[in-house]
Amino acid sequence: MDIEGRLLDLMSRMRALEAGVPSSGAGKATTADVAQIKADIAEFRAEISQDLAALGDEVAGLRRHLNEFLSYIQSKIQLQPGPLKPELVDP
Repeated sequence: MDIEGRLLDLMSRMRALEAGVPSSGAGKATTADVAQIKADIAEFRAEISQDLAALGDEVAGLRRHLNEFLSYIQSKIQLQPGPLKPELVDP
């Protein structure tokens, strides 16, 4: 099951527990059930935080790579004479 599906399942279970509706028909929600759901939510938060940190690292790496590429292209354009420079092109 994907993370979104798992989160939706946890949210529905938590709402059922808060309302006192048994999710499995076995009786009232127990403190252990609520504690388990809270632990699951904390685990998902930690996983999402790690994923977001990794995504931030990837974006930073991409940004560095693009800046290096832009610098390379700009240096190549400056070395070439003629109409590649916008200020030299006649309107």
